[in-house]
Amino acid sequence: MLKKIGIATILLLFSATLALAAVSEEQVNIAKTGGYTVEPANGTGGGPGIDTVYATITQGQTNWHTKEVTTFITTLNVDLNWGTPSNSLRLTIYSPDGYVFGPYFDNADGVINGRINLNINNPNGIARGTWYYEVYGYSVSGTEDYYI
Repeated sequence: MLKKIGIATILLLFSATLALAAVSEEQVNIAKTGGYTVEPANGTGGGPGIDTVYATITQGQTNWHTKEVTTFITTLNVDLNWGTPSNSLRLTIYSPDGYVFGPYFDNADGVINGRINLNINNPNGIARGTWYYEVYGYSVSGTEDYYI
């Protein structure tokens, strides 16, 4: 009988330790990300985004785009659309407060459709300053048009 109680107690303590570790890990992850979360955007919009820029890209080429955030917002929409799923672009986002999001590929928003449409959320506010968007021609045949 003592062995069963001992084992049950050990299992209970082990479970409690795992639960505390999970909470601690979540708090550490939130601290590491500055409170930011990234999620697929439903449709278009979801907060201010970059002014639409039309560009072209080829295999191995990197293009940089910027967005100035000057007011308090809690959601920033980033919508990279090239519309040709047979070509693959990669998106990495750099915040003015030193966080890096990505790299993201076509399926980052849950759909393979030649588009990466994401919302970057932070209930404490999106960092003010210059956000940088790096678009890389990961696997491109010829020249690909896109907008962001």
